[in-house]
Amino acid sequence: MDRVRREYGDDSLDGLVPPSHRNSHSSLELEAADDDDDSSFAPSSFSPAATAATPKRSLLFYLATISAFIIIYRTEVILGVALSISIGIAISTSFHHRHPKFNPFEHAQITNDYTEIKSKYDLTLGSIDHWCLRGGDNACRCEDPLEPMSRRSNPKWEEQHTENIKVAQAAMMKLFSSSSNEKYEPSYDDKWVEGYDDDWIYGEGSRFGTDDYKVSSSTQTQSNVETVGYEEDDDDGYSVPMERPAKNETDRRRYLEDYELDVVFIGDSITEQRQGTSKARPDERYTGIKEVFDKTFTKEKGGEFNGIAMGISGDTSPNLLWRLLNGEMPYGLTPKVWWVGIGINDLSMTGCSEEVVLLGILRVVEEIQLKNPDSIIVINSLLPVQRNRDGLLEHSESHHKKVALKDKENNLPEDEMSDNRMDVDLWPSIVAINDELSKFASKHPKIKFFNAENVFVEEREDGKYMKIDLFEDPVHPNLAGHKKWNGEIKKRLHEILKDGA
Repeated sequence: MDRVRREYGDDSLDGLVPPSHRNSHSSLELEAADDDDDSSFAPSSFSPAATAATPKRSLLFYLATISAFIIIYRTEVILGVALSISIGIAISTSFHHRHPKFNPFEHAQITNDYTEIKSKYDLTLGSIDHWCLRGGDNACRCEDPLEPMSRRSNPKWEEQHTENIKVAQAAMMKLFSSSSNEKYEPSYDDKWVEGYDDDWIYGEGSRFGTDDYKVSSSTQTQSNVETVGYEEDDDDGYSVPMERPAKNETDRRRYLEDYELDVVFIGDSITEQRQGTSKARPDERYTGIKEVFDKTFTKEKGGEFNGIAMGISGDTSPNLLWRLLNGEMPYGLTPKVWWVGIGINDLSMTGCSEEVVLLGILRVVEEIQLKNPDSIIVINSLLPVQRNRDGLLEHSESHHKKVALKDKENNLPEDEMSDNRMDVDLWPSIVAINDELSKFASKHPKIKFFNAENVFVEEREDGKYMKIDLFEDPVHPNLAGHKKWNGEIKKRLHEILKDGA
């Protein structure tokens, strides 16, 4: 150091020392750096710049290595990439089309047991898990299934309800006319019909195009008229003068005297079809259905049984319950069989869960049984609802469900499907409800279950299909469907009425 001082001078030592001397790695400099804690004396290999440069060189090294590998083995790399892409596509396709273990039929099951219900007073809502078909309690228009509910704000509904009352009263009058020991006296509830007007006595209604008998004109003498069902000296003021039957009316009078009401069909629009009407208006599409019904369930027209039908389009179980309590099940209307067809609107239009739909049907059944303990009640199964053009119904896997719904209702013509119906598959729910109704009927001797699946559903190799050739639209049977259905109903009625089954 003395030699250096002598050569460069003491005052200019720091500024004249070459940089290489300041960056040398001598032990003295390292000790000075440690003692003085001065970063300027740290060797370059420990500086931040040097530290950052190291990983950058490593990354470039690896990139260069990979590039060299690709250039040298480019053919193998291309083939490997292509093979990897192919395997990925195959795995992805297999995953998406793989059938999951989710089973909608298990999801639609009703867990609570209602088979031991003995009366309407045993029915409660406390055990309902969810009210709506899609889950939850507030995502649907479902009403209390145990309480009657009218639709009297709808004029067409009110009109059809009044027509149904006329049908019920006309059938009841025939029943009373066939018994010489009884005569009908209108009750308080009956008098509101048509504002005290007894025009229902003449048999007017949606199934009665003309009166059974014409009222005598005022010019006729009393000797040319007679009172049907009563003696002249026992007239209580309710009898109606009728023309004496001509010779060609002898059979009609005998028919009235021997009249028995075998079956009353009650329900929704499917039942209203049998009356030849839709929303209280005559419908040409259903004229043939009405004629077939009359020929099957009117002995006077060649049928094997006497029956009437009372239905209203769009009705749910609470709506039917209200109708029965307000005129459509009057005291004295005592058929041998009540045939109940209700529930599909509860499921599809108001979105009620399977359990709520079941409770609504059972509430109607128990009300009928309470008022008619001697009658047999037949619960008709819920009919299938079309959800695709092919009519595929039963599919327990996700892939099949997508196939079934690819032509769902919003792709159908507007006149073939109601806008109110939900875009869901209803068949699993229908099966679950029908199964519970069948179990319930098996526990009660006066209640029967009629499964219409054999009429409207067929089994194919790839699943169950709805017989769409038997339907007018996705919901309502056509004339051919009603013919087949009536034939099976006749067989069941023979079993019930003839054999006591």
